[in-house]
Amino acid sequence: MRKHKAYSIIILILSLAYICTSLDFTGFFEYIALRVVKRAGSSGRRLFVYLFLLTSFLTLFTSNDVVILTITPIILYTCSNVAMSPVPFLFAQFFAANIAGMGLYVGNPTNIVVADAYGLSFAEFARWMLMPAVSAMASCLLMLWLVFRQKVPVQIAPPQVDPRQAIKDRKGAVFGLAVLASAITVMSLPQTWTGLQPWMVAAVFALIMFVHDLLVARSKIPTVLKRMPWKIAPFLIGLFVIVESLASSSWTDMLAVQLSKVSTNIVVAVFTVGFLSSLAAGLMNNHPMTIFFVKTLQNPSFSVPQTTKFGAMLALVIGSNLGANFMLTGALAGLMWAEILSNKGCFIPFSEFSKQGLKTMPVVVAAACLTLVGVLTFT
Repeated sequence: MRKHKAYSIIILILSLAYICTSLDFTGFFEYIALRVVKRAGSSGRRLFVYLFLLTSFLTLFTSNDVVILTITPIILYTCSNVAMSPVPFLFAQFFAANIAGMGLYVGNPTNIVVADAYGLSFAEFARWMLMPAVSAMASCLLMLWLVFRQKVPVQIAPPQVDPRQAIKDRKGAVFGLAVLASAITVMSLPQTWTGLQPWMVAAVFALIMFVHDLLVARSKIPTVLKRMPWKIAPFLIGLFVIVESLASSSWTDMLAVQLSKVSTNIVVAVFTVGFLSSLAAGLMNNHPMTIFFVKTLQNPSFSVPQTTKFGAMLALVIGSNLGANFMLTGALAGLMWAEILSNKGCFIPFSEFSKQGLKTMPVVVAAACLTLVGVLTFT
C-alpha cells in the first residue's frame, strides 16, 4: 500500500469534472436522455428500466454529479407531462448513479482515494470491481422493481419531445466526447507505457478541453466554471486533516484491531467491511468514511493475510458507493439531488429516502460482496 496524496486526487476530480461539465453544456447528455425517453414510447415500465440503464451507463464514464444534474430535470419534466408520479423514476436514477460508479476508477471520487492508496491502475481497478458493479446494478433494478412496481404505470402518453433540440453545439459535443473518451482510454493503459499517473492524464485532457473552449466557445467558460465542484478541494483537504488527527488519536488503531479479530477469512472480511462501511457512509458521508477506513486498513494493527486485506480494501469501494443510497447524507450528490427536487417543487423527505434505501440496499450490498468474493477466488 502507499499513502494517498490529497493534491493528486483533487486535480484528478476537478480535471474530469471540467471535461464532463463542458461536454454537458453542449447538450450531449440531455440529447441522450431525451432519446431514451422517446425510445420508451408509451410503456411506463420500459421507461423505468431504460432510465435506470441510461443512468448506470453515463455514470460509469462521467460522474454521478453530472448525471444527476442532467437527468433529474428531464425525469420531472417527463412525469409532469404524462401525469404520473416521478418518485419511482427518481429513486431508480439516484440509486443507479451511486452504484454504477463503483465499476471504474473514475466513477466516484472515493474510488480514487482507495485505488490511489493501494496503487491500483485504471485497468486493475476495473478488473476487480466491474463484475461486482454489474451484480449490484442487476440486484438493485430487481429490488426497485419489487418496491415500486405498483406505482409505475403500464401505459403512458408518449412524451412529445425532439431530442435534436437539446444539442446546442454539435461540433463541441463531438470534440468533448472525443476528449473524454481519449482521457479514459489513456488512463486505462499501463503506466509503464505512458509514464503518466491518472491525475496527470486527466489534467492534460482538461487543459485541451479548456483551450478548445477558450478558442471556440469562450462565452460558456464562466458558466462551466461556476458549476465546477470547487468546494470539494477544501472539503477533501479538511477531511485528510481530520482523519490524520483521528489516526494520531488511535481511533484507527482500535477499529483495525477489531476488524482483525472478525476478519478470519476473505469472505468474512469482505462482508464485514462491505456492510460496515456502507452503514458508516450513510451516517457520516462517504468521503470522510472512505479516508478513515483507508487509514484503518493501512494500519499495522489490521494484521490479516495480504489476500484478505486486499479483499477488505475492495469491499470498501462497495461501501463507499452503495452507502450513499442508505441515507441522503451519505454523499454530496444526495444533498445536491434533494436541492434540485426542492427547487422544482418535488419533496422527498429524508425519512422516506432512508426507508427505501433500507428496503433495497442490504440485498444489493450482499450481492456485490458475494460477487467480489467470487472474483477474488476464481480470478
